[in-house]
Amino acid sequence: MKKWAYLLGGVLIGAVVATTGNAFADTIKSLVGQTVAGEYTVKVNGSELAENAIVVDGKAHVPLRAVSDSLGAGIKVDGKTIQIETQSSAKSPVETKKNPQQESENNQVYTQNIEARITSIKSYKSFWENSLKGAEDSLVKQNKRIDELTNLPASNDPITQENRKRSLASAQETIEENSKQITEYKGKIAEYDEKIAKLEAELEASNK
Repeated sequence: MKKWAYLLGGVLIGAVVATTGNAFADTIKSLVGQTVAGEYTVKVNGSELAENAIVVDGKAHVPLRAVSDSLGAGIKVDGKTIQIETQSSAKSPVETKKNPQQESENNQVYTQNIEARITSIKSYKSFWENSLKGAEDSLVKQNKRIDELTNLPASNDPITQENRKRSLASAQETIEENSKQITEYKGKIAEYDEKIAKLEAELEASNK
């Protein structure tokens, strides 16, 4: 439950950074305290988005910025209204020349969208980094516990022997679980690093 709370926090942070103004204020208020029931990979025309969708209160919430970017649509927040324009609707049928100012504004919006997505993904990565640290700390603690139990003076008391045996088994079980978690968390962090690197490369290319 705690992990999902952090994750939901990351989604909300990403939503706030990805937009301006108070357009997401009502959504945030309605999601605070809700349980994230699941997480889905989002693909647009076969391409996987960097951010995942989440399920809260039986409803799926998708990353709007990432979806609009993948479709080549422009997104603008005006007060509590989110305006989305496709490339075809954004242009007049009789328009034949490019507007330098409009082109510059579009490039700025595109850059801001990428920066917002990077910030959002970094919040996901931060969650898994915190989880990794917790698992590593627990692993160190359990290894120390095993050393302490192993070095205790021998005892002929059956109850004491049984208690030590159970404690050793419990510590070993926790170590195995921690090891699995560490491998999993490192894998997720590597995935987010790859996504961030890809977006940063896009950002660098757009600024040239």
